[in-house]
Amino acid sequence: MSNQSIQLPPPSGDPRKANHYIIQLVELIKSDKLIVMQTDLAKFDPSSLQNHYRLDLNDYEVEVSHSKQPDSGKDFYIILFNNLKHISGQCTEKIILAYIHLSDDQFRNFKAAADDQLERKRKEAEEKRFKETMLPIDQILEQLTAPKTAFS
Repeated sequence: MSNQSIQLPPPSGDPRKANHYIIQLVELIKSDKLIVMQTDLAKFDPSSLQNHYRLDLNDYEVEVSHSKQPDSGKDFYIILFNNLKHISGQCTEKIILAYIHLSDDQFRNFKAAADDQLERKRKEAEEKRFKETMLPIDQILEQLTAPKTAFS
């Protein structure tokens, strides 16, 4: 039997490796070198999936999620490393390369950085939208409050 016909589960890393990756990801998120995407949980069973974040690394993707085990209700944190194979057009195949279980603290550190960036990006988008919407009004107000000159 060849090695290719045996489908092994993805390898699992240890907590030290998890800490290494979480520290790197948090720094990249804080410096906006990686942009966090949060999954809309309304599409899923809210009793199990609590939080889900994705980070795009070109042909790879990192997913960090918080779930509750259905039988015990215990919190479960994991980081997945995926390879995205673009098959054709908009079709993509996701292959889990490896995973690591996270501690409460590791997940909290990641979540704090991710949520901070998401909120910052939301505020920036809202400020831009407000500024663009108010531009014509601001221009009229400026014209009305500008001092009149002899040549006006």
